[in-house]
Amino acid sequence: MKISSTPIELKRMGFAGLTLFLLSLYLWIQQAFYAHITINNALAFHTALETATLVIFVSVFIVCWNAFGDVRKRSSLILALAFFSASIFGFLHALSFQGMPGFPDALDMHKSLSFWLLSRSIISFTLLGLILLSDDIDVSNTTSRLAAALVLIASAIVAAGIFRFPALLPTTYLAQSGQTLFKIVCEMILIACNLLSAFLFYRQITISNGAKAEGHIKIKRSWLFFSCLMLAISEIFFSLYRFSNELFVLIGHSFQVLAAFAIYRGMVAINIHAPYAILKKTTQELQVTADELLINKKRLLGVIETAIDGILTIDEFHKIILVNPSAAQIFGYQVEDLLGASIDHIIPIRHRHVHTKHVNEFGETGTTRRKMGSSFDDYYVTALHADGSEFPIEASISSLIEGEKRFFTVIFRDISERRIAKEKMAQYHTQLSQLSSALQSIREEERKHIARELHDDLGQLLAALRMDLSLLQRDISMTDKSRLTLGSMDQLLLTSINTLRRIASDLRPRALDEGGLFFALQTLQKDFTQRHSVDCDLIADEEQLILDDEKSTAIFRIVQESLTNVARHAKANHVHIRFERNADKLSLHIQDDGRGIEEGAMNKSRSFGLVGMRERVKALQGEFEVKSEVGKGTHIHIEVPMQS
Repeated sequence: MKISSTPIELKRMGFAGLTLFLLSLYLWIQQAFYAHITINNALAFHTALETATLVIFVSVFIVCWNAFGDVRKRSSLILALAFFSASIFGFLHALSFQGMPGFPDALDMHKSLSFWLLSRSIISFTLLGLILLSDDIDVSNTTSRLAAALVLIASAIVAAGIFRFPALLPTTYLAQSGQTLFKIVCEMILIACNLLSAFLFYRQITISNGAKAEGHIKIKRSWLFFSCLMLAISEIFFSLYRFSNELFVLIGHSFQVLAAFAIYRGMVAINIHAPYAILKKTTQELQVTADELLINKKRLLGVIETAIDGILTIDEFHKIILVNPSAAQIFGYQVEDLLGASIDHIIPIRHRHVHTKHVNEFGETGTTRRKMGSSFDDYYVTALHADGSEFPIEASISSLIEGEKRFFTVIFRDISERRIAKEKMAQYHTQLSQLSSALQSIREEERKHIARELHDDLGQLLAALRMDLSLLQRDISMTDKSRLTLGSMDQLLLTSINTLRRIASDLRPRALDEGGLFFALQTLQKDFTQRHSVDCDLIADEEQLILDDEKSTAIFRIVQESLTNVARHAKANHVHIRFERNADKLSLHIQDDGRGIEEGAMNKSRSFGLVGMRERVKALQGEFEVKSEVGKGTHIHIEVPMQS
């Protein structure tokens, strides 16, 4: 239960209560004088004041019962049922106050006051229980209705018992002497109960300093503090009168109405006005939100109007409902010309059916956005200019559902210049690839020519020179010193011949021309192992490597360049070369256990070795892949298609 009040309200209620208490104290002191004052037609006044009290109690019942839907708090249910029962007994009190037809007159006031005590006891002890209730629980609608039915049945049984068997209850009123001692004692108990409730309300307000406890209904504790004081004062005056037409009865009823009004103000009014306050606050928030939406709308329209890219929106019937100036300019129209027109106006005739199908399928997939077109490296579609010429656009499409209607928004840009530039770049790239392939072929031919010249001409000259030197060494007339000089020259010639053979082999291994790729790779493997002291395994079959001259040369150079890189950079202990071949392709794997290639090193401008290998593979229309991890070596994977 939400309980809310402030110390300022408490001071006001306390001042008003103290003033009324002093007034009632004065009247109580002067009771001997005022007891002789009687009220003419007292029944009308009593009925009016009691009716006002009952109306307020019924209002409290309605608020506590109906304000919270199908689930109530236990405190809300107790308050509702308490004021419901109190209203029933209060109504029966007013009905029997001046006599009931068909009943002895002497018992009418006894029955009326019995109903009175029941009604006021329920109210007083309920307010006290409201203070003492420390926790709250939810109560379902079914339980609430069952409890209400039980309270109604119990109230009916009690009322019937008082009407039919009034003598079973202690006498509350005597015709000759007025109220009995039992009635006055009951009033004193109610006075004490109400004063205790007022004290507890006061202490709760001062301790909590106006804090709010969570729950279902709101309660102003300062007003309930005031109501408890008014109930106590009213009970004082109700305990003083002897006969029903005395002034004290009217004063007691007046204080009772004040107490009922305070209960109304503390329970009913705040809960009635709360929704209106929330509605007012909500209205203000909605106004602020509407202003923000208007600002955002203007900002969005400004962005759309000034965007360089074209933006247009179509409905589910493919009618253009929004187009910005850039879009109209790209297509060669005015904005007014495109609004309301079909999207077919800007799509080539041959693409219209397919485009409509694709857009509908996109809307059915549930995807909210995607690029248009199907090219992997350049998403574009073809659009139609106002003069009938076609041009490419890069576009993305998004889908939005408003209500039951679907809208599609396309954001695009003219990429004619980019397309031309890309085609030129592709042409240049093709030319460069062809040039690279031609240069590779020319270089290979030059290498072959130089290797042949070195081996056939210069090699033979050096061999002949050594033979002549050998004949000269046989001259017996030569001195020992000359023999030593000739021996040294022979060693130099031998070294030159070996160096010449190695250079010629590097330029173009004779094994590649004479024995084929397999024997050339074996020679390369053995030479690499001897020269660099690195284990090298070659796993291949001679039949796998029966290839044409172009492929044989390219693969040999790739393996040769890979081993050169291993020797220069990898610091590896082992190299594994493996070939696999089927009817469609030849696969080459070169794996080392070296230090690997650092991130970014493969893309350096001076990585000519990798660039050369990639270009050789590309010339063969193959695939080239390098995987490397620092500290774990490098793996080169090459696949070359085998044409039939």
